[in-house]
Amino acid sequence: MPCTHLFRNILFKIWICLTTAALAVAQQRPDSRAFIADELETLLVNAGGSGLANAGFAAAITPCTNYVDRTTAQNNNALGRQSAAQWIRTAFHDFATANVAAGTGGLDGSVGYETDRPENTGPGILDSLFFFSFFVNAKATMADLIALGAVISIKSCGGPYVSLRGGRVDATEAGPFGVCEPETDIDSTLSKFKAAGFNQADAIALTACGHSMGGVHHANFPQVVSEAAISTNNADGRAAFDESVAAFDVKVVSEYLSGTGDRGGPLVTTSNKTVQSDLRLYLSDKNVTMQKLSSSADKFASTCSTLVARMIDTVPRGVSLTPVIQPASVKLMNTTLRVDGKGEMKLSGSVRVSYLGRQNQSEGNQQQYLQTSGAAPAAESLQISLIGRSDTQAGRSAQATTSTANVGTSAFGPIRFYDFTLDVPASTGLSGINVLDRKFPLQDSLFVEFSRSSVSPGRAALGTNFVKPITWTVKITAALRGSNTPISLLATFATPITQPGTLNPKMDFSKTARLARTGQAGPFTLYSGVATFEITGGQLFSTSVDITGSGLSDRVEFFKLFNLINKTP
Repeated sequence: MPCTHLFRNILFKIWICLTTAALAVAQQRPDSRAFIADELETLLVNAGGSGLANAGFAAAITPCTNYVDRTTAQNNNALGRQSAAQWIRTAFHDFATANVAAGTGGLDGSVGYETDRPENTGPGILDSLFFFSFFVNAKATMADLIALGAVISIKSCGGPYVSLRGGRVDATEAGPFGVCEPETDIDSTLSKFKAAGFNQADAIALTACGHSMGGVHHANFPQVVSEAAISTNNADGRAAFDESVAAFDVKVVSEYLSGTGDRGGPLVTTSNKTVQSDLRLYLSDKNVTMQKLSSSADKFASTCSTLVARMIDTVPRGVSLTPVIQPASVKLMNTTLRVDGKGEMKLSGSVRVSYLGRQNQSEGNQQQYLQTSGAAPAAESLQISLIGRSDTQAGRSAQATTSTANVGTSAFGPIRFYDFTLDVPASTGLSGINVLDRKFPLQDSLFVEFSRSSVSPGRAALGTNFVKPITWTVKITAALRGSNTPISLLATFATPITQPGTLNPKMDFSKTARLARTGQAGPFTLYSGVATFEITGGQLFSTSVDITGSGLSDRVEFFKLFNLINKTP
């Protein structure tokens, strides 16, 4: 069932997407920062279609006119609101109190503790955090998801790709007051932007970029928008910033300068001069910056891309972000390993092939694989070649096949998934696979043995208990290769839990389980253990496990339990 279908209940919509889209690559060589980038890239690119093609994150902003109301957990498009615009506002309000000289604030999720402040009035920030909260896990912080929300909103609604990085750290308390309000005078406004690292021209342009979509609502700003804005399909009384309210484009600038359309929106046109905050800012350099922005759609897009990237990359001192996450043209996903009693393995997974609307010489020409304008038809299958432990071609291969059910869309172009199962002899082992002239490193030193691991009850219970706590029983079986075999292994679970004063979940690492030796499978020693959880289905979806052992350099990192529940009806 396509996840873009507008289900009445957004939680059900998320669940449908998630029950067909396990995200983790289970047997990757552990690399914490790579897992962060991988998780965010998946949420960014796998944005439409069925099965693996939809990770669910873009559901709230599909289409860009859509609005998800957290109070009912339903889509409600009669209020004159839109989630895409709210996601951009949420990122700005989290950033706006940054002080780069002091090394404090910026994109740190602290806005989750600040939603009762007048400067953050309205449901938009709470709505955004509510939706993002279902995707927080050990590798995706709320701060990273706020940044992702701004990036995917801009790109999905016709704007440029804003360079995305991961690795933000969530704040544990509120930050200082100080987000600009409609009444804020121009000197104070420019001073606050300067403290955050943005000069006058930056402040003007970033504001115009942020106001390319959405508007101001009478329900929250009656001093700006009159009651006359309320109508049958605009119950909260939105006055738009421009006439292309659901498109990220230059119209907010061109309409302001020409005095046409919405003329820059209500923070320009309101008769209440005290709250003409956008007008004061735009005029502060005599419209020089706005004139530059209006020179072309490309100029507007490139300026916004640069400034929004700077905004979301403003983080507290000491936080180290990943390199820029480039949407991958070829990506290995959802791999699992099974081992029989003799140590013979089966590697299963999917290869995602994307046409990203660009040609990158180092990645090759993907037009031969996907059906795009002027391109050859998509290949019916791809060859997967095994790389053995000796890091050489092992002479084993398999065909990865696709179907119409494995085709999806993203803001970057079409995507297609190819499923495969590859036999891996115990004597040969596994260090990676080759596909489309790319090597994907994997490992068989220590891994979750998929066929002997389980979550009970199964997938059907997830939907009916998505926000209701029930008891889940998790059995983890790990396979360890080598002569160094400790008496037991330690499984440490990471589960998102609620915390007071905010919708931001925090990760709880207190649940552990000892995995005892249970037998041998060729060169592999098997370890098993059981853990029980009293959590919601939503929490289970975001729970992962790491496995370590005394004296071992090998470990399992970020194996998502959802991989297990998704195999059980």
